[in-house]
Amino acid sequence: MSSKPNGSLVERRNRRTTDIDRLATLEMLTLINEEDKQVTDAVSACLPEIARLVDNASATLNRAGRVVIIGAGASGQAAIQTAQGFAPDTRHGVIGVVAGGINANAQERDAAAANYERGVADLQAINFSHDDMLVALSVSGKTPWTWGALRHAWSLGARIALVCRGHDSEAAQLADIVLAPDSGAEVVSGFSEPKARLAQQQILNMLATGLAIRTGRVFSNLRVDVQATNVHWAERQITLVMAATQCSREQAKSALESCDHHCRTAILMLLTGLDAWRARDLLTENNDHLRIALQEAKTHLANV
Repeated sequence: MSSKPNGSLVERRNRRTTDIDRLATLEMLTLINEEDKQVTDAVSACLPEIARLVDNASATLNRAGRVVIIGAGASGQAAIQTAQGFAPDTRHGVIGVVAGGINANAQERDAAAANYERGVADLQAINFSHDDMLVALSVSGKTPWTWGALRHAWSLGARIALVCRGHDSEAAQLADIVLAPDSGAEVVSGFSEPKARLAQQQILNMLATGLAIRTGRVFSNLRVDVQATNVHWAERQITLVMAATQCSREQAKSALESCDHHCRTAILMLLTGLDAWRARDLLTENNDHLRIALQEAKTHLANV
């Protein structure tokens, strides 16, 4: 077998880093850092598509559908981490699926990633339907497992978004929204594609943050869906209520205690003067969206 690099590898080589193995350590790291800065610019060029992704995903959740983020290998790990980090509770519709399953070892995940039918079966196992939205992560756009999942979601008429490296991938033909930041050639060819992964992670960060904002988990720039599961998070709740309402620590603690430590209820109580029961009911009527509930309370009080 010839050891000569094939054409695709030659095309992926980064001309700016051909002498990176000759550089001093600081020069080497400076060059890597300069290459990483290109990733942010590449993602910036995709902002209109990312906005469509967030808006479609938010609409899906508001219709009681699920946003299912999938991937194989490192992409699957990123999918799982994004879903797990989206919210402190489990009462939400953001789900992560990795080829082979979350508890599989590396060999099992590699085998699953190469299995087209397994991609179909894994979506069927979670009862994926046309009411859900699929967000597929695939740097190459050619992973058989991901391709199977995409084909299954497409056959159901579900909304599909694909985060990949190129619009010309076969998988892109099945997606309604394609996010393909041109992050350029990697610093070192064949080294786990860190620039492409960084671009993928930046998009996932914007998706998770955007969804948290659009679904009412954020008030101003404060995350207000925090739960008092331990002493640390109970203290975090107090700090959030104080920051959102400019109240004292004693007032924040009292409000939280009166509403069973539901952070958004405590904030609404202090900003409107409502009691715990009415504030909680108003939030429930507005899907726990604090900003909307606050506006409705102010409108009602203005008309009294």
